[in-house]
Formats: sequence, C-alpha cells, structure tokens
Amino acid sequence: MKAYILEEMIHPEVKELLPRVEIAVVPVGSCEQHGPNTTYNTDTARAYAFSKQLGERFGEKLLICPPVTYGISTHHMGFAGTITLRPETYIELLKDIAVALHKHGVKRILFINGHGGNTSSLNVVINSLKYSYGIDAYYSGMGFGVFDDAVNPELGWSEKRGHASESETSQCLAICPECVRKDNLQKGEVVENFVIRGKNNPFRYGGIAFQWERDASRNGALGDARKSSKEEGERLNNVALERVSRMIEYILEHY
Repeated sequence: MKAYILEEMIHPEVKELLPRVEIAVVPVGSCEQHGPNTTYNTDTARAYAFSKQLGERFGEKLLICPPVTYGISTHHMGFAGTITLRPETYIELLKDIAVALHKHGVKRILFINGHGGNTSSLNVVINSLKYSYGIDAYYSGMGFGVFDDAVNPELGWSEKRGHASESETSQCLAICPECVRKDNLQKGEVVENFVIRGKNNPFRYGGIAFQWERDASRNGALGDARKSSKEEGERLNNVALERVSRMIEYILEHY
C-alpha cells in the first residue's frame, strides 16, 4: 500500500485524507554520538524509515508525520556534538505535536521511538495526553529492544549490544544505510564495570544517572559493528515490523 507521509503532501491531499486517518505516527529519535560506526542522525533516521514501512502496511489508516530529531541524550553529552533537550522541554514538545494533530481530527497518536533515552519521558507524555487532554496516545520501540530475542546465537554477536553495535548497525544497513560509515566500523570499547543493562547490573532494580563514556563505552559504541550485515538487519527489522504491526492492529480494534 501507499504510505501517506505528511511532509511530502500538499494541503488539499491532507484535508481529503484526514477523515480516514486512524492514527498519526510521530517518529522520535535523537541527535547524539554513535561512536565511529553510525551518524548522529541514526536514531531519527531509523525511526522515520521504520515508520514509513509501517505506512506502507497500513495505507491511509496511518499518517506518517515528520520526525522529532532531538531527544533525551544527557548521558551522551561527554561526546562532542551531542544535543539534548531537558525532559520538561521534550515532554511539552511532544504534547504540543499531539494536541495539534488532535485538533485536526486525528483520534490517536503513536510515537515510534528510535532512542532508548526517550522512554521515561514518553511514558509521561502518553499518560498526560490521556488523562489531562483526553487524547489516546501510545509509543513503541523499533530497534534492538524489540527484536533482540530473535538474534541468532550462531552469529556470535556480542552480549553487550545495542547502541552502535552489530544489531543496530545491521538495522541501519537495511533501512537507512546512509547513516553507516562502512569503511570505519569498529568494536565498542565497553568498560569493565558495565552498568547499563543485564542481569548482573547492580542497578537492575533501581536506577543511575549514568554517563556513557564512564559507565558504558569509551568510544561510544557497544558490541562489534564489524559483524553487522544488511541481510541480518532486514530479518530483524521484519521481526520488529511484525510485532509493532500487531500492536497497531490491537489499537485499531480495541481503542
């Protein structure tokens, strides 16, 4: 089916389409370092490309909105060029976008998130929209958190993967290859006392305001992007598409 992408449309087209739109999809990403492997646009480009693929599955039921290119990246500020918003700024920004779409008659908002650092704020956003504004809103990831359990162990990928690793870089090769520096892929310099995630994380049942270069990786990357592949990225991205599509189908049927 045809994807309906707002920034590529003109007003008469949008006006004619809106009565049939069931969900406005808002991709959200970040402007942050991804080590030597992929660009600062990685999270935004992935979320937007993925949202367009959803648009091709659902046609006029979804309106694919322009991406939000900044997010919550405080933990990456030790790397030059990273730009972060304050949580309160980010929350108000997403709420404003949702309220504007709702005023045009869109019933539901779905944020497609390409950056894990946004999740806490997204929880605040969807609850505020629902209980303070009466707007049904949802969010979903689209990266390694969605498909990580489908990684083939025979690939020999790193246990500490995710950000700028073989899994994320493979997805980029499949859906936004322009983000990948194919001639400079490097292994992540993961710190010895890695406290970001995992069953042995001492903060697993609590939290820490971590710094990426101190608590995760000195060169900004996890895993080993040299092992990434377009073919595996396509397979894992299709897993994510199926899972998020089931979520959308459930929303359309029940809300």
